[in-house]
Amino acid sequence: MTVLKDSLMKFLQALYTMLEGEEKVGPHSGRQFEPTKTLSEKDFLLIDMLNSLGHDDVCFCIADPSLKDMELVFASDGFCKFTGYPHNQIEGKNCRFLQGADTKKEDVDRIRVAIKEEKDVCVNLLNYKKDGSSFINEFFLSPLRGQNGEVLYFIGVQCAVDKLGPGQMNKNKGWVYTQGSHI
Repeated sequence: MTVLKDSLMKFLQALYTMLEGEEKVGPHSGRQFEPTKTLSEKDFLLIDMLNSLGHDDVCFCIADPSLKDMELVFASDGFCKFTGYPHNQIEGKNCRFLQGADTKKEDVDRIRVAIKEEKDVCVNLLNYKKDGSSFINEFFLSPLRGQNGEVLYFIGVQCAVDKLGPGQMNKNKGWVYTQGSHI
């Protein structure tokens, strides 16, 4: 298991544990990703946590590498609220619609290499919302694998940050807990 996936899993487990103690007001109101392919146990657990109560604002999307242009098969409500794109305008499209004139080719190339090599990557890049405004995206990409280790999907998690470049992780290891509040 990679360091990025370990960190993401620890974050989600801690968040889930924290939310378990909160009063539950009603059923989960957000859309949920229902994989059509059988994920490995650890990747199913990751998706299950993202689908759980309290994660409606988490900004993530799922792409299927078996599709012609690796189109999105799911965009979370948090992703849609943050970027301004409704689900029906982005699902079925490649996520490159977030790129714009000032998105650096080198950053996009790092994502392409990670996809080709079926590896995790964290890239800090400039992206654009539907209204044309830009945001700095601390983007985490990870393959979601099947029972035999084959890549079935890629998950992309977007976190808006204040500046371009490395050094986004705050000294407070819980910095990422606040990322759902950027909407």
